[in-house]
Amino acid sequence: MIRPVETRDVAAVIELVRTTLGEFGIVFGEGADTDAQLAELPASYTDGGGAFFVAVDVEDLIGTAGIALVEPGLFELRKMYLRPGARGRGVGQLLFDACLAHVRAHGGRRIVLDTTEQMTAAIAFYERNGFVRDDTQRRAARCSRGYRRDLP
Repeated sequence: MIRPVETRDVAAVIELVRTTLGEFGIVFGEGADTDAQLAELPASYTDGGGAFFVAVDVEDLIGTAGIALVEPGLFELRKMYLRPGARGRGVGQLLFDACLAHVRAHGGRRIVLDTTEQMTAAIAFYERNGFVRDDTQRRAARCSRGYRRDLP
């Protein structure tokens, strides 16, 4: 089930993001200001015109994805992470679709993101979903690649 994040999810969201970053040798809280915003969910996203979604299997939080308004018409996809057991099962697509629906409903014309080249499965997912490489979209110091997707 995909649903908007709730305050009761914050600890599980932070744990999932911290663990996933650790898989790639990245330390939570270093090299990206957006890590700290997780402690203030959902307001840290919704108050600025964005949204943050979680994927839940029974009562276990298995995935996260946020969409943040950067400027009118421009949104940034953030914190799209899945537990290893949820990968390859379509959960990421459901999370992305929820983010995309939010962007479209709020007049978005472009989605951007940044990531690290080590996250090869994520990069393949983004490219399958219409993102093209654009390194001018790199915002976090720990990221080595940027991507964008223009919406019709």
